[in-house]
Amino acid sequence: MATLVAAAQNASTRSLLLPCLAAVLLALYLYAFRSWYRLRHVPGPFLASISGIWMVKKALSGRFHEHLKEVSEKYGSLVRIGPNELLSTDPEVLRMMSAVRSPYTKGLFYETGRIIPGEETVVSLRDEHEHKLLRAKMGTAFGGKENEGFGFGAGIDRQILSFMDLIDRKYISTPTEYRPVQFFRKTSFFALDVIGDISFGDAFGFLNQDQDLYRYNEIHDESLPVMNIISTMPWLATILYRWPFNLLLPKEGDQVGFGRLMGFAKSLIDKRLRPGSRPQKDMMQAFINNGMSRSELIQQVFVQIIAGSVSSATAMCMTLLCLITTPTSYTTLQKEIDSAIRNGKISFPIAESEAKKLPYLQAVIREGLRMYPPVTGLGSKQVPKGGDLINGHFVPEGTQVGTNYFGLMRCKDVWGNDADVFRPERWLEADDERLRIMNGVVDLTFGYGKYSCLGKPIAMMELNKIFVELLRRYDFTIVNPQSPIKAWSAVFWVANDFWLRITKRE
Repeated sequence: MATLVAAAQNASTRSLLLPCLAAVLLALYLYAFRSWYRLRHVPGPFLASISGIWMVKKALSGRFHEHLKEVSEKYGSLVRIGPNELLSTDPEVLRMMSAVRSPYTKGLFYETGRIIPGEETVVSLRDEHEHKLLRAKMGTAFGGKENEGFGFGAGIDRQILSFMDLIDRKYISTPTEYRPVQFFRKTSFFALDVIGDISFGDAFGFLNQDQDLYRYNEIHDESLPVMNIISTMPWLATILYRWPFNLLLPKEGDQVGFGRLMGFAKSLIDKRLRPGSRPQKDMMQAFINNGMSRSELIQQVFVQIIAGSVSSATAMCMTLLCLITTPTSYTTLQKEIDSAIRNGKISFPIAESEAKKLPYLQAVIREGLRMYPPVTGLGSKQVPKGGDLINGHFVPEGTQVGTNYFGLMRCKDVWGNDADVFRPERWLEADDERLRIMNGVVDLTFGYGKYSCLGKPIAMMELNKIFVELLRRYDFTIVNPQSPIKAWSAVFWVANDFWLRITKRE
């Protein structure tokens, strides 16, 4: 009897479970169909059309930039990479979306640019009016007009001298001493100290102490892959900024990482805002003079530290890697520098105006930015009300359109069949019209229009100075030619094991 009752109960349970399971499967099917149908006319991987799994899987690989390049090569200049996400490698589309009067707005991707819950940065701020006002407060400081008497150049020069002092003290190899250096880490130190110098008038001390202070770089490198995943699923940011997950975010009382620098920056800002405080000649003072609030000052400092340092360090190291592994380019640039020194055309440290007169140096800088654009994230923009026509495809309003920077900079339609080759000569061989097109495309690495990178003048000044000062003084060789560097993409580049042997030139 008990057996019959149990069997009846099991049958009853199955009769309830089967309809529930069928309902769940039907709901999933309808969701997938609805996701697919909305952008069904745009080509791309099928999995990407019904689920975010494709994008998350590729982001987790650390080779997101390569996967995006591959799908663009396979499917064309406009590709579907998610249920509501498209990817463009058309420079005209990128300019159109970011133009000053464009109706496009920042997409959900930028939610990951918020550092403190409830507080907006110039990166995360998606309200167009508020974003424009904040940029207006910051723009003059980055333009340099507010900084006469101190200038970016003076701060960068101080840190170049500090960088070379560190190399001379600890990392010069000789026939009897072998002193390899993990160069990506040292350029990170340099970039961070530049930010400290030009922002606060004093370096953080990474170069002076030759240490990863507060484990900042270690924690930064661990955090970027998480940020990359969140950027592909922006709804995760909403969860992350709420209790209890927000307890995991950096806090000013932390002794390491972002939180430690957060506390340091807040104390400097509060000191500067104190009544009777003596005005300084640095970017922070320029921001204060332009009416930025305490909260805005704090947020901007974090953006400069996080985004400004990693992008500059990436551009320096990846360009140097390309130079060392292309001996003809390395030798040509060194000869140009030596000739300029002999002819009295450059001072020490070199002025940016002098660097701009060295044609091969300019070609190397632009080719390095092309080969490894510092930003690998999507930077998606949102299609305005009423939708838009992109490359012959109607795109509904609310669609997120991302940018494939790495793919664009390696696109054969733009750069020719040798697009994957580091060849600075292409910039010297091009006629005026071709050069205009090339410059316009590579400049997109710094954004465009209303979303252009305010820190571009600082980054370009660093690049114009650092290669001359390093190559006039040192020779560089790679320690492990079979594996010169380990690098992966996570919104920005993350790299380590870039081991170099440095010797002093005669």
